[in-house]
Amino acid sequence: MPGREPLHVGADSAPLPCLAKAFGDALEPPYRAVALRHEGSTWAIGGVRIEVAELPADIEGEELLLTMTQEGERALEIDGRPTAETIPALEAAVGGRYDAYFARATRLDRGLWEVGIDPL
Repeated sequence: MPGREPLHVGADSAPLPCLAKAFGDALEPPYRAVALRHEGSTWAIGGVRIEVAELPADIEGEELLLTMTQEGERALEIDGRPTAETIPALEAAVGGRYDAYFARATRLDRGLWEVGIDPL
């Protein structure tokens, strides 16, 4: 999200500002970065662009799995448990890219979710 501070997910957050600066303009946000300390102040960093969607903050759970078949059948799991609920905002995030797909959403922060979408 433009102008948003980096979100920290994981262990030590102290090097976060320095790592974000190291990417500079090399990788357009949003992205997921990983850093591993080699020795002292030497770090190896890597990053990959991600898709982020705003979904309702009141969704229970941390991971959503949505399967939509060619026939229009949908199956939703929240934290690995099947549910009859629907999350229209997740389907809207797919945006009609595919007729049949598998979408995974992982909560980043309240209503922000990392979304991956694969065609079936």
